[in-house]
Amino acid sequence: MRSAEEIMRHPFRVPEALSYEELSRICDDFDRAAEVHPSTGTGNSAAKLNEDKVRAIRQAADAGARLTPLAEAFGISARAARHIVRRTSWTHVQ
Repeated sequence: MRSAEEIMRHPFRVPEALSYEELSRICDDFDRAAEVHPSTGTGNSAAKLNEDKVRAIRQAADAGARLTPLAEAFGISARAARHIVRRTSWTHVQ
């Protein structure tokens, strides 16, 4: 069985044939790595937000606030605010 590191060593080359078990194990490895990544959220030294501010942004957007003024109020870009609202960033925050 190949490890995730062996497969990802050449990320642009598609592996021959992976068994369902290998693929499942690799996906689990990446999920576990994402869960415990130390620079997620406030663990990132460059983070401008914390979990409470992320929740506030999502609640305000759900209530109809526009993203640009909301982003300016929190000192982030409109793009960052959009990713927060769409849950493509800060995904660990409920």
